[in-house]
Amino acid sequence: MNRSQLTRYFLRVRKVSEDICAPLEVEDYVIQPIMDVSPPKWHLGHTSWFYEALFLDKLIPDYSAYHPDYAFVFNSYYESFGTRIQRDSRGTLSRPSVEETMQFRAAITEQMCELIETIDEAKWPEFRKHVILALNHEQQHQELLLTDIKFIFATNPLRPAYLGAGSEPAVYRNPLP
Repeated sequence: MNRSQLTRYFLRVRKVSEDICAPLEVEDYVIQPIMDVSPPKWHLGHTSWFYEALFLDKLIPDYSAYHPDYAFVFNSYYESFGTRIQRDSRGTLSRPSVEETMQFRAAITEQMCELIETIDEAKWPEFRKHVILALNHEQQHQELLLTDIKFIFATNPLRPAYLGAGSEPAVYRNPLP
């Protein structure tokens, strides 16, 4: 996989995460009915933080974190990266807002695309392998997103539908290679 192919793959994986959340209302992004369910906003922020912590922070000289507290908010189990919010408290945070989380995602996506295109050729083979693994991590969160959204909707007494009758998720219209 060359640089332009990896960039396209990276962008497609990132888009699938956002497409999964496209049918949600803003209120749906922050619900955590039980400890084993994470809010969709958290998944979107976590996968972005993951790229920031593993690539941008380590490979860009003098890199400054997008927000100094996002590591605490969006870390999951990676203790070597510092303290983190407890898993059962992810749904207690109204901030960052969904809009701020999406801005964070966009900034990280842009910086990762730039890094993919500019990283030193000597580092490229190892970097490429690690980015693909990180994309697999985001794909795992896409599965969790769908599961968590299903649980969130199932616990709502109004029984909201993820999609209208006869609709198919955007992820099926845009399959990955």
